[in-house]
Amino acid sequence: MNDSFISLADGRKLGFADYGQPDGIPIFLLHGTPGSRIWDFDKEPLISGAGLRIITPERPGYGISDPLKTRTIKAYSRDIEQLATHLNIKRFHIAGLSGGGPYTLACASALPEMVLSVTLIGSAIPLNMDGFFEGMASGNKLVFRISKQMPFLLKPLYSYTASVLRKKPEKFIKQIHTQLCPWDQAILRATEQKGNMETLISHIKEAYRQGAEGVYRDSVLLAKPWQIDFQSIKPPIMLWHGEADTLMPVTPARHFAKVLPNCESHFIPEAGHFLLESDEVGKLIIQSVKETHLNCL
Repeated sequence: MNDSFISLADGRKLGFADYGQPDGIPIFLLHGTPGSRIWDFDKEPLISGAGLRIITPERPGYGISDPLKTRTIKAYSRDIEQLATHLNIKRFHIAGLSGGGPYTLACASALPEMVLSVTLIGSAIPLNMDGFFEGMASGNKLVFRISKQMPFLLKPLYSYTASVLRKKPEKFIKQIHTQLCPWDQAILRATEQKGNMETLISHIKEAYRQGAEGVYRDSVLLAKPWQIDFQSIKPPIMLWHGEADTLMPVTPARHFAKVLPNCESHFIPEAGHFLLESDEVGKLIIQSVKETHLNCL
């Protein structure tokens, strides 16, 4: 892993990590809410042997990326454009997990000459989609409603989360466990059995390195209209979603897939939110990007 940052045109730092093969297929992977640049992909055989180069940038206020109170989902594309230029990557694929999904769509809309394809993995869905709360876990319902109606309550909520992560990360994992479907619970158990729980905790703890600012801004923006012209998106979109997902349920995802142009949908029976952490589903997602890359040549 090459863990680094660049200075953007406005003077902010943008943190990122660079995994895989320097001459591999370039993929910008945008983390969820919360999340960070830390993934440890170099130790993951599924990634390291796939001929990929995966760059994991952080959004403002996360990890080592400077905060930006005026940031928007749409404007994040300028950060990605500058990072790609700095890395001398002229064209790339972009993928987004959960809360990172909207930012991938913003990049595809704003950077049509650079983005080869979009992959949405358990992506957040616009709040106005039919059935948005249908099947959603109580914790996420609460966060979305607070984000929309009483966002001032989010900072103390996320400050408490940051405190729990620092002092008792195992408590945080237990709290998450209660919100998950059986498939996701099994993924967490497998992660622990493989000895990878420390990486997962580090990934989330780093999101709160500067406090609650990054997660707070994300949550507020996700609950508002995203201000993205979906019909302007030219690159192909691959949408992957678990049918048993309780963090971002499948019903609004099905409606959203019909709104997006050039969208190829994959709804995985019994699967939950942690699709990339599944060896089976992760392999399918990677293969899909590689096949799309060949079609772009």
